Amino acid sequence: MVYKNDDPLQQYVWAQIPKLKTIPPESLETMFENFSPDDLVRNSQLSADELTNTFRLSYITESLTEQYSATFHEGARKYDAKWLSDYITGFWEPDEKGHADPFRNVLTDFGIDKRKLDDEVQEASEQTDYSSKHGSGLHPISLTTYGLIQECITDYWYELQRSFFPPTSNTSKAIGLVKGREALHTVQFKTLTAMQIEQDPLLLELIIDTIKNFQMPANHIPTISHIEHQTQNWIPHMNGSVYELLKRILGKIYDALQDTSLFGRILLEYASESEQRILNLFPNKFTSRAISSMRGGPGFVGELILESLGILSNEMEAPKTNFETMQYKLKQIIKRWIADQLRLEEFLGPASTVKL
Repeated sequence: MVYKNDDPLQQYVWAQIPKLKTIPPESLETMFENFSPDDLVRNSQLSADELTNTFRLSYITESLTEQYSATFHEGARKYDAKWLSDYITGFWEPDEKGHADPFRNVLTDFGIDKRKLDDEVQEASEQTDYSSKHGSGLHPISLTTYGLIQECITDYWYELQRSFFPPTSNTSKAIGLVKGREALHTVQFKTLTAMQIEQDPLLLELIIDTIKNFQMPANHIPTISHIEHQTQNWIPHMNGSVYELLKRILGKIYDALQDTSLFGRILLEYASESEQRILNLFPNKFTSRAISSMRGGPGFVGELILESLGILSNEMEAPKTNFETMQYKLKQIIKRWIADQLRLEEFLGPASTVKL
């Protein structure tokens, strides 16, 4: 695909750049409210040390923004995608650079010395070479799909962290500002992915590869990778739900595709490749091949999972002929059977290739 300055992608990016909005200094200055981790975790299953580590993870990960943006620029240069470079330079990077500050203030408020935090960031930066570890591809649609998933996860993670503080506190409000920007980035990356797949449906294979190889950035930061590996187990202890996170990710992917058949194909190929048994009793490769070979099979799977997540309504026009009536009844029987066998959590289970 050749990208030009008059391309709709470039026009969309230029329309986003004026929306750049960094966190106001006054929001950061009023954050120091003497919160104690021991008090904050009383209504959760996290320990005080674990809560502190969640914020250490957020702070250090956000502090390495330049390494992630360098990866996007590498892909933009390789595929001559000026719109992607413009988005990262003109919006995403400057927007992200201020996101570490609220988490640094939280840790300082918890009693951690600022110099120690600076040293931790320095050490993390020196030990990390993110571009050499990024495994989800450098094609623009690979990078925007990666951004979609990463920002969606981060948005939910900050939502959970924010909930530990009183809603009216300045700390909650400051974290809320960061969360709001992550939500906006999710929408922007989703839109950029949607525009590319609309221009070239064959790019779906790259989306599938991106999802199969997805890993959150902190998995490649040696000083905090051990914290990152605990996040999936911590989410329920933070009064969150891995299922809810999965629903949000899959919902955004479907929003980008707007096609149940393409969505179902992604799920089947991901499940087959990673050997996740989304249907009990049958190995995934067998299930995937059988369903994929059926006329309308992938769309059927996509429709079913979207319905089970409450993303897509199961309403349809009433059957008009005897054949349509019989087909509809058979479809409902199969749906009920598959729904009973569905193990959607396997997509983010211990054996999953996706690393949060």
